[in-house]
Amino acid sequence: MIEFDNLTFIYDNKPLMQHFTCCIARGEKAVLYGPSGHGKSTLLASVPGFVLPDEGTIRIDGRTLDATTVQQVRRRTAWLPQEFTLPYDTIQELIEAPFRLRANQSQKPTRATVMEHFDRLGLEPELYDKRSIEISGGQRQRIMLMIAALLHKEIVLLDEPTSALDPDSITRVIDYIRSLHEATVLMVSHDARFIDSFDRKIYIGD
Repeated sequence: MIEFDNLTFIYDNKPLMQHFTCCIARGEKAVLYGPSGHGKSTLLASVPGFVLPDEGTIRIDGRTLDATTVQQVRRRTAWLPQEFTLPYDTIQELIEAPFRLRANQSQKPTRATVMEHFDRLGLEPELYDKRSIEISGGQRQRIMLMIAALLHKEIVLLDEPTSALDPDSITRVIDYIRSLHEATVLMVSHDARFIDSFDRKIYIGD
């Protein structure tokens, strides 16, 4: 599904990652781990073409990622970076926003469906009516993960999805990601428990 072929990334005139080759199978749940500063988040961001390798090739379903294919890949991908802002006043607006797009209108969830996913992720029902500035970082992470799941994207990219979570919430997130049976999920994490919860672990470092 995702193929990294001999990738090299240069940052500040120094190699961040060199000659990296790896394949992620369709439906696989894989975790990138290792010391900070070796290009894990950069690699993640390269899948939808937000960062371009200085050398090497990325292929999605056998097709090279380039200017002619990148928009198609982005339509199939949900990307949850580690740091992001919420440009919506309320959580309801945030959840509904992606489903206003023509391509996603048929998948718009009912409030009952949202509440079901809230329960699975340990989110309180009253969060739905709160303002974005009133929720915690951990709540924000789980809401964005839920939106990614409800969009039914083929590729889900998660950068440190448990960095602001307590142990019980981490367990819920692990179970939730495992339930995305058809999605190919590539994740970055420094959380040993989270890393050990998935069969495919890819070390990035010296």
